[in-house]
Amino acid sequence: MPPRKHIVKSGNSGNSSKGKEKAPEPVADPNKPPPLFPPGSKFPASLLSERCQKEGWEKPQIDTPRKNDGYSFVVTLKRINKKSDSGMDSVRLEPHPPYICPTALEARHWGATYALYRFCNGIRLQLVLPKGPRDYWNQLASEHAQAPEHQSWMYEADPFAARRTVVERQAKAAIKDEQKVTGSQQGTGSSSAESKEFAKCPEVRMATSLRDVVESCIKKGLSMYPEVGDASAGLTDSVMSVAASQLKTLGFTGQQAKKATDFLSAPSTLASRLLAGLPPLEACIEYLVLDLPECDLPPRFLPADHSSDPFITSAHTGTDDLRQRWIKEKAMKEAGWPKHIVDEIASDKRFCQSFEILVAALGQRLIGNNVEDLVVESKATEAYTLNEEEYSALGAHFEDPGHLVMPLFSAPILLHVLVSPDRFPSRGFAPIYITSKSVPGYVRLHLLARLLDELCDPALASSGEDLCMIAMRVLEDAWAVIEDNGPPDVSEVMKHMLPATTQPSSQTEEIIEKDVPTSAPSRRRRPGQARVDKRTDEKVKQEFEVLCRTSKVVEILEARKKLPAFAAKEDFLRKLQSSRVVVVVGETVPQFILDSLILSGSGSKASIIVTQPRRISAISVSQRVHYERTQDGSVGYAIRGESKYEPGKTKLLFCTTGVVLRRLSAGDTLKDVTHVVVDEVHERSVDCDFLLLELKELLNSHPMLKVVLMSATINYSIFSKYFNDAPLLKIPGFTHPVTDIYLENIVPMIGYRPQTGRQFKKGGDKEEEFSEQSNLQENDIRAIQAVSRNDRVDYQLIAGLINHIIKHEAKSAILVFLPGTQEIRQCIEAIRASVPSGSADVFPLHANLSSDEQLRVFAPSKRWKIIAATNVAETSITIDDVVHVIDSGKVKENAYSPELGFSTLKETWVTKAAARQRRGRAGRTQPGKCFKLFTKKREADMKEFPTPEMLRISLENVLLTVKVMREGEDVERYLNQAIDPPSTAAIKNAIDTLEDLGAIDSEGTLSSLGKHLSMLSVDLRLAKMLILGTIFRCLDPILSIVAMLSSKPLFLSPAEQREEANRARAKFVTGSSDLLTDVTAYNEVVGLRKAGKPQSQIKRYCEENFLSPTTVRDITTVRHELVATLADIGFVPLRVSPDDPSLNTNSNKTNILKAIVAGGLWPRVARVYLPTSAIKFDKVQAGSVQRDNSAKEFRFYDLKGERAFLHPSSILFTVAAWKSPIVAFFQQHKTTKSFLRSVTEVAITVQSANNLQRLTIFREVPVYGALLFGGPVSINHIAGGVTIQSTVGHIKLKAWPRIGVLVNQLRQLLDVQLRRCMEDGATLDFDRDNPVALAIISLLENDGSTEF
Repeated sequence: MPPRKHIVKSGNSGNSSKGKEKAPEPVADPNKPPPLFPPGSKFPASLLSERCQKEGWEKPQIDTPRKNDGYSFVVTLKRINKKSDSGMDSVRLEPHPPYICPTALEARHWGATYALYRFCNGIRLQLVLPKGPRDYWNQLASEHAQAPEHQSWMYEADPFAARRTVVERQAKAAIKDEQKVTGSQQGTGSSSAESKEFAKCPEVRMATSLRDVVESCIKKGLSMYPEVGDASAGLTDSVMSVAASQLKTLGFTGQQAKKATDFLSAPSTLASRLLAGLPPLEACIEYLVLDLPECDLPPRFLPADHSSDPFITSAHTGTDDLRQRWIKEKAMKEAGWPKHIVDEIASDKRFCQSFEILVAALGQRLIGNNVEDLVVESKATEAYTLNEEEYSALGAHFEDPGHLVMPLFSAPILLHVLVSPDRFPSRGFAPIYITSKSVPGYVRLHLLARLLDELCDPALASSGEDLCMIAMRVLEDAWAVIEDNGPPDVSEVMKHMLPATTQPSSQTEEIIEKDVPTSAPSRRRRPGQARVDKRTDEKVKQEFEVLCRTSKVVEILEARKKLPAFAAKEDFLRKLQSSRVVVVVGETVPQFILDSLILSGSGSKASIIVTQPRRISAISVSQRVHYERTQDGSVGYAIRGESKYEPGKTKLLFCTTGVVLRRLSAGDTLKDVTHVVVDEVHERSVDCDFLLLELKELLNSHPMLKVVLMSATINYSIFSKYFNDAPLLKIPGFTHPVTDIYLENIVPMIGYRPQTGRQFKKGGDKEEEFSEQSNLQENDIRAIQAVSRNDRVDYQLIAGLINHIIKHEAKSAILVFLPGTQEIRQCIEAIRASVPSGSADVFPLHANLSSDEQLRVFAPSKRWKIIAATNVAETSITIDDVVHVIDSGKVKENAYSPELGFSTLKETWVTKAAARQRRGRAGRTQPGKCFKLFTKKREADMKEFPTPEMLRISLENVLLTVKVMREGEDVERYLNQAIDPPSTAAIKNAIDTLEDLGAIDSEGTLSSLGKHLSMLSVDLRLAKMLILGTIFRCLDPILSIVAMLSSKPLFLSPAEQREEANRARAKFVTGSSDLLTDVTAYNEVVGLRKAGKPQSQIKRYCEENFLSPTTVRDITTVRHELVATLADIGFVPLRVSPDDPSLNTNSNKTNILKAIVAGGLWPRVARVYLPTSAIKFDKVQAGSVQRDNSAKEFRFYDLKGERAFLHPSSILFTVAAWKSPIVAFFQQHKTTKSFLRSVTEVAITVQSANNLQRLTIFREVPVYGALLFGGPVSINHIAGGVTIQSTVGHIKLKAWPRIGVLVNQLRQLLDVQLRRCMEDGATLDFDRDNPVALAIISLLENDGSTEF
């Protein structure tokens, strides 16, 4: 037993000499060898034991193995570590090359010296060592001084930590070695060297029967979406010669090599595509792997378990009649017909009455004849003769009655002829098929087609030649051609057998009818593209003059003349006459422009677009102007999904900024537009900045266009300078006096005391915010401090303030500004619970409401009207009876979150400009009051103007918008022309992200997915999940996941109740996934609500299970907003419920959900790695079995090669069996160590040596999820593997190259279908029988490893 720590034993302990006589001196024995060290020396082995004891380690073990010329040494140090599986850490120390000693004793002490130097080289122990070991110490010191930097770990004071560092470095190096991109393959020599590239990589498989399904779906998809267009490929003769030689070296036949080089040399779309992305040799191999049947490929290109005949498969569905099933299976398994064509022909019961009829019909279909002729008696022909002597001489015989079998002389095939005397085989009815154990199925069909073509010759039937002689002659000739020229082209053999060519199957017809319209859809007229006004300028002027003389217009005009803007009318028109661009600070001026054009004789050509930042502004302002012009049809509006205008008559069109941008992106040059008025330019939204950039360029090509920039609050100098020092006009606005009442006034006025909140001592840092109020009481100060420091809106304060207003003010309307829709809902609940019943009408107002719901706020009310609104009510709209404004001072802005790695809605303080706009809503029609729920000092600290949205959000959405609007444009050059251009580095990062997400390709070309992503106003990663969730019918859980990734954590984890919280969460564990666990918990709470349970019970349930009710509400709100957005842009049907069964066919398939999330998060993926040192085996009676590993033995490395760890809070922290080699993380946050949190079979959080990385991950992401929805997939046909690329790294997978080819085909077909949806204006709700979706779902459901 080792001594207890911290107890130092004296060298004289137990050896006291008191009371003892001095011992005599020992006498040396002359026959014994001299001692190894002088008497009194400190033995190295003893010194090593003492140092280990001092460190608290176990006793060192020194082994001295015998060598040919002496003894070497190995020192093993150990220490107890209860956290390790074995309970012990150990380090093995030995020099390289071994140090040889003459005796085992010397080896023991020299070994101890070596070990001492390894971890005690900072101590001068050589001073106490005897001469021999001391000399060895000095030798080691000399070697240490000359040691390279990478060996510094050998001399660390803690050998156990040094060993751990080395192991981790070796593991990281192994990952990097696997990720090294090999150079282009030359194809010479064997594949053993090249295949080492993928030898240690995870393997991806595809079951044989599943591969049949995928290939069949791809064929259907290719027939539905044929590639069009010609392109010149261009392989030179020298390149062709080299490629052909390399192909032969790899095992392809000369004919196959020639076929590949000939194909790639001829102009075709496929050839151009292959050569554009691959070297010539790789392009040839890709073509041959795609084109040749599996059995014709060289062995090195075959999978481990391949089907020798992809045409033969089972057709048992469990629903067919037993006889019909037998007939169909015999046709496929014995006769070798492809399954899809057997199913198609047999679907007509007339052709499935007997095996003979089915085989004859298949033969007619093979050669392109009408199978209907088989059942038309009038077309029956005379049977061919069968002479017994002749067919016996040819080696034929009757295997069964009516079944003649004949071998060929040279071809390794058997001809089967089904015979009925005097009836068949005949020219019109020839039930014949061919079998073989070595000839591929498509070659057999080719031979059969040649024979059937010959038998269709009427002259041959009347010649009297025996059928067997005809067959022998035709088939032997055809076989000779194959031996000379190689096998036939598969597509040529199957040209009459494909589903969607001459006679598509009923299923394919249905798919084509639904997904591929035969004619291009009619294009709807864009909003604002009104027909030309057929009236003359004089006619328009006369009608306007008549209108102006009406009493109603005269009355309205008199009221308008009292406004400050009317006094500036002539000045504005003069500036507009002399300048292309005018900046207006103040009231609106569009009507001045229209009136001027009409009166100047240009009324018929007048076309003015007025942009508004929001829908409600566009509608409400247009309605007010429409009223002022007595509804003469000259005013209209256009917002997304809704428009109201009179073609040919509307002159003044109010529309949202996005509508104008979509017109421009569609190629509309606004050639018929005379003026564009951009209102509220001070908001600096991305859309607004884009529009200004487009208008600036449009002014160069549109000589008649004029632009007016307007805002009541504007940093005008920047806009004037941007448009070449455009003239400025300031029009003072007319508003009634507004009294400002700040938080320090509100709290004592209503006597408000927060129900909960932190208390602060008087004299704190915040006291200066309201120190001027000398009469404030201590409780008022504390209440103000509590409200000021609270991150959330205080709804009870708002409710109390409204009650105070109702009691002390005249009846009117109250406008409450809140940051978001969730806050509006909670505030309305607090107000309704507080104000007297029946005393007030309470309305929400935000962008997600329908137009009708928004317009309700303008209706007069006999009671108090209370409107809870977001910043949509800040500008442009006037609610006449609003006298009181309550400003929370908060707004939600789209801002980039470095912690999450994408843009989210972030609550922040408003700017002074926005606060002035909110204040102005109270004085539009009469004097008012503005109650500000922040202090006066807080207002003084607010920013003057908002940061341009383009500079505060992630640029992925910005760049994608540019790509949509200006495809082919240099994005960086274009954005550098913006008012506030983003940095070059930010643009580069955004381009990389777009490429990783598949929104653009490596050349910067916009993809169909990218066009769809651009239509969703959410982060692109989340948008990709929504699109894939819609396509693959699992919308409901994906909506929840996207909403959760946009919200705060669903589960609470109080420090004092962490264990209870973990146990509560464990009850909801689903799919070994943190995210899916959260989805399950959320669904449970929603289920209680749907069941009508009282709010108190739901709240108690949340408390018991540590669920955040606020987050549940946030998730629900975001889900509804996302569904509304999807419906608004046509991705899903209008007014559809998220849990509609038609949108959730695959919602219970965990692998599909994981794949979709991983696709959205790509390239935020990591490799699961088990170091070789952790792989151990235990002996059993039958041999040995691999020992189970612990969770801590697994390593995680992202694509950058950085190490990550599971966070203890994850439900997967103790998981010790990782079936998939890939995980995908969501969030990256850095601190002092690297943890993986929010793990979900795709979710964790990572930390590294100096930086915590918080990653949300789906554990065991299906490999096919990364292949189908991740980065570009490149194929190494020679080494046998695929690589999933990204801009930050890549993942290598060992795979049969054909798998990569099929995956790329599916990806291309999916992109084509997305493009068709975009062009046709169709929803993303793919038909459930869609072949592309079916193939992808089949691969994902079992990750390709289970037989389908």
